[in-house]
Amino acid sequence: MNDLFAKISSYDLFNNLIPGAVFLFFLSVSGIYDLKVESLVGHLVIYYFVGLVISRIGSIFIEPLLKLLGMVKYDRYEDFINASSKDLKILTLLESSNLYRTILALMVVCAIALSWDTVTRYLPFSPRCWGVILCVSLAGLFLLSYRKQNDFIRKRVNHHKNAS
Repeated sequence: MNDLFAKISSYDLFNNLIPGAVFLFFLSVSGIYDLKVESLVGHLVIYYFVGLVISRIGSIFIEPLLKLLGMVKYDRYEDFINASSKDLKILTLLESSNLYRTILALMVVCAIALSWDTVTRYLPFSPRCWGVILCVSLAGLFLLSYRKQNDFIRKRVNHHKNAS
């Protein structure tokens, strides 16, 4: 068990595990849903996965919306790579920035959870249909996340190719 905790990075802890735990705690105290898992490892896996989904919502939907609204701006990725190699504090600040984005996504997801009864009243699908919608939505979310991550990798490779 200690080995498992040692392998969890601060990024994973703050951007995945804690938001997932907070969201499931929110669902429990608001009477929406109570997680029934027997083991600590089971809880950690569920917290991590739920937090990962919330983090991806922040990355794929919240971040582009904030960019569109002009609330956040980014420099060229090549400039970020160069600057972060010279100033390691930038990576710490990026981690904090991603945490704030994830917390914003967490608040949006909590608001959706609170209004879920209203949503299902206007869209009266069967539980099985909602399950399919959830699976397809998660597949789409992780497809977009994969594409975004792959773009970052490609940009880093091109940066190093061009720097040589």
